[in-house]
Amino acid sequence: MKKINGLFLLSVVLFFSASFSQAAGGHWEFAGWYGGGCYPNLTFDPLIKDRVYLTSDVAGLWRSDDLGGHWYFITKGLGQFTVAQVAVAPTDSNTLYAATGGGVYVSNNAGGSWVAADNAQGKITFKRPDNYRPIAIDPQNPSKLCIGTAGSQVFCSLNSGVQWTDLDPKRTFFTNNISISALAYDKQGKLYVASTKGLTRCGTDGSGCQWLTSAPNPITDLVFFHKTPAILYAAGLNKLWSSADNGNSWTQSSPIPQGTIYRIALDESGNVPVIRVIWINGWQGGVLITHDAGKTWASQDNNLKADIISDPTRLWAVNGGKSTSLQVDPFNPNVIFRADWWGVWRSDDSGSSWNEKIVGAPDTVATQVVLDPKGNIYVSSMDDGLLRSQDGGKTYQMLFPTKYDPARCGHVWRVAVSGNTIVGTSSPWAEIINQVIYSNDLGNTFTLVRNGLPSGRPKVNTMWGQGYPRALAVDPNNANTIYLGIDGDDGGGLFVSKDKGQTWQRSSGQPGSLRVYNGLAVDPTNSNRIIWGACATRGGVYISEDAGKTFTLRENQMSWVFGVAVASDGSMYAAGDSSGAKLFSSVDHGKTWKMTGDFGTGYALGTVTVDPNNPKRIAVSTVSWSGMPGKIFLSIDSAKTWQDITADLPDGAGASSIVFDPKGQYLYIGRYAGSVYKMALQ
Repeated sequence: MKKINGLFLLSVVLFFSASFSQAAGGHWEFAGWYGGGCYPNLTFDPLIKDRVYLTSDVAGLWRSDDLGGHWYFITKGLGQFTVAQVAVAPTDSNTLYAATGGGVYVSNNAGGSWVAADNAQGKITFKRPDNYRPIAIDPQNPSKLCIGTAGSQVFCSLNSGVQWTDLDPKRTFFTNNISISALAYDKQGKLYVASTKGLTRCGTDGSGCQWLTSAPNPITDLVFFHKTPAILYAAGLNKLWSSADNGNSWTQSSPIPQGTIYRIALDESGNVPVIRVIWINGWQGGVLITHDAGKTWASQDNNLKADIISDPTRLWAVNGGKSTSLQVDPFNPNVIFRADWWGVWRSDDSGSSWNEKIVGAPDTVATQVVLDPKGNIYVSSMDDGLLRSQDGGKTYQMLFPTKYDPARCGHVWRVAVSGNTIVGTSSPWAEIINQVIYSNDLGNTFTLVRNGLPSGRPKVNTMWGQGYPRALAVDPNNANTIYLGIDGDDGGGLFVSKDKGQTWQRSSGQPGSLRVYNGLAVDPTNSNRIIWGACATRGGVYISEDAGKTFTLRENQMSWVFGVAVASDGSMYAAGDSSGAKLFSSVDHGKTWKMTGDFGTGYALGTVTVDPNNPKRIAVSTVSWSGMPGKIFLSIDSAKTWQDITADLPDGAGASSIVFDPKGQYLYIGRYAGSVYKMALQ
């Protein structure tokens, strides 16, 4: 009998293990859209034809080996995903340095993997777009480099960043009130440091720094023309400055037609450089070219052909605008790349025409993913608006906005779909207000709803300096009733609509803390039961048993509650930060709570979701505000045990939203940076 029991127990364990391993397909498939994000910088590999690197303000970086035809993530081991620049060693294509918000990262395999260099006790950080070329690598030695940080310091290393030497420990030249924009070596190995205060030249050993007092001020970019005679070019004013004597004296070009010169790119294929510059004027900008050292300038902003399929936001987002980077192909001067705040463009005809090249480089912030009963995907996003896919994420169409409109363009935080009705929450760029977007024809048209909501954005006790409508919940038993949460003591709180979102009223009762993120849900077993997750001061889980008339604090072990969810059987889950990423659950309608998941320190649990068809199947994501890669975890036993299903998902920000499809076949995630992915569930 004991043997039989033993065999039975073993078979149960094996069955459970097999079921768990098959709970997820193990492969993440991209199911989002590209473009509509911030692409700060581009870098060509000087030794390998057609290889180019692209950095992001939030998603890390990518490499392309076909001149931008296809990009792919190279973020393995990259512990911070705000990247100001990636620099390639002039003598070794395998050696890369990435300047990130968390310090310098080094790759010895062309971006296949990364390791962190020393960060000088936290002093080494970089800020985009101010630190445009903050890394200078010795022309002969790939292990020797100097860097200019966001903290206005310059460090040099002889061993790839294992140890650093402060170039100015007494802060004589590089003080706290300057922004170091670019570093460059001349032919003699002297280092030039450009900043908002002008230009400094230092000796080959990092000593003997001196101000070049005749240089322009400020400088936003600095490049050398390395042929004879060597010419140094500096940007930052409305004229291009150049020096043929290592910065001792300067000449100036004719003024550009408008704005100031921001970036410089040189075509060095001939004995005289062809010069292109980026000009900016506020959020406006473009590219200019000169063949006569700046005596005359011509625009290169015509014929920008957007990729409307890969980037559906081009339906309303204008081409061009403020550019961030400009580079000429070292193997073919007819090929030029430019990046702007919304996309990446390549010209194959010396700048006469441009084609958007963003396939494989998702730089979008998805704030929520929702699937309707037919499996159509709806995604709300920061900056990009509201999009829908009707083919499983292969292609997307813009639902809101569909044309440029200051009252509509901006952030869409949350979305709910019921029948032909779509309700979303929105914060436009041009107005300091929050609003609801409402459609009763499945997204063909939208109206803006502001009545009943605060006349401005709250500012007291908010998450991000201003209160935003990041929480939205529809009564599962009555789609006419919708709840909305805005953080902020001066006008925020819980709002209620009884007509599917067409009119709103502030709830007669409010939870003890109005500092809400995404934590709002309605219990499907009792529509009067509302769950509110609050962050920080008086945080925790508040529950109302009377549809918002009164609230009681039910769980306060975790003060930072970022998301809540209620299963079909009434089980409740609260995800957040309690000295690390934690999940708490309740099986008695919120009366008592216990921790049912600990996912490590240094992280928070950003979101939680429950399969509507299977209350035992739960998914969560870790996030890290310091930039560590987020992970995805799945439980198939009501949060008793967890499986890491991050698998081949590219290293990057955690998920802001997770959802099971209606048939339980896929798990979808929307990332804080990197668009939408899905995994097949078995």
